[in-house]
Amino acid sequence: MSGPTALYRLDSGSGESVLRLAGDWGQAVRLPSAASVYRDIGHPRAVVIDGSELESGHPRVAAFVHALKQELGHAGVSVTERALPRDVAALMALASEPPARTERVLAKPHLVARLGLRFERRVRVARDAAALVGQALARTPALVTGRAQTRWRDFIELVRETGAASLPVVTVVNLLIGAVLGFIGAVQLATFGAGMYLADLVGIASAREMAAIMTAFIMAGRIGATFAAHLATMESNEEVDALRMIGVSPFEFLALPRLAALTLMMPLLYLYGTALSIAGGMVVAHIVLGTPPMAFIERLQDAVAARQFVIGLIKSVAFGVLIALTSCYIGLHAGRNAAEVGRAATRTVVVCIIGVISIDAVAALCTNALGI
Repeated sequence: MSGPTALYRLDSGSGESVLRLAGDWGQAVRLPSAASVYRDIGHPRAVVIDGSELESGHPRVAAFVHALKQELGHAGVSVTERALPRDVAALMALASEPPARTERVLAKPHLVARLGLRFERRVRVARDAAALVGQALARTPALVTGRAQTRWRDFIELVRETGAASLPVVTVVNLLIGAVLGFIGAVQLATFGAGMYLADLVGIASAREMAAIMTAFIMAGRIGATFAAHLATMESNEEVDALRMIGVSPFEFLALPRLAALTLMMPLLYLYGTALSIAGGMVVAHIVLGTPPMAFIERLQDAVAARQFVIGLIKSVAFGVLIALTSCYIGLHAGRNAAEVGRAATRTVVVCIIGVISIDAVAALCTNALGI
């Protein structure tokens, strides 16, 4: 093993000293200290640290050079590095202080400029959303015929997640909503002696509005947020970029099966929720008004026409498409950090709820104008 003196050599010249580092610093037992070498150098105007004779770029060299540069810097000596190994130079770059930033005070953009930038962002979002809808319309036939770049195993798992796995919460919410409608209606209708019309209220409200809306809210909070968080995580982990690199369309592989699964399950969940909501109202009618279940069902058959269920089915399909496209769009356009995953899930729920209410309002205006 070589000693400290074999690891460096000092050549002094006119006003400049050259410190030549040599040997294998990784195998050395004793290393020279920066303080002792600084004393040997003396007080020249400049020092050149040469690493051309080093056998390896061990981190010990970087630590020694960094400490020696600090000693010489405090004394006002100019230090130049020459022919240091690449690994040592990289460690030295990491250890060096970053250059001081000069803060530039930028003038606040004019109001017109800020409005223009905001409008540009809105246009870009609208353009990307329209492109996503166009892809959905163009690639759905490929999914139906089995030509899409997706795996049926993933599709079946998504159907289970959006359908069977959502039944418990859909059951509880719709059953309680039907009971609440039944109780409020029973109290008000009993005042006028019109308790027999409770079946009309619960049946029409559940089939036409409440079952579809409440099921959509549940799916937005449970499935929409899950889809957005999953896709945002893949985006932050660069898995979406990896799919593009191997020639797989992220929309077909990730978004299209989610769109198909949710669109397929929403009408079924709506019908299931409608039945439970009516059942909840029937139980309340029997408890509060003493209406027999068979009398409630007979009145329900006369009061609720098939078109009420058709309206609810159309709404449920629209809600399913909205939730799926919104969650996939936000997830695929999320930022590349962990915080964006939570933001994507939250943004999806908020946008979906607003969208569901907006679609329901437009549908109510259209059906009222058509006299349905």
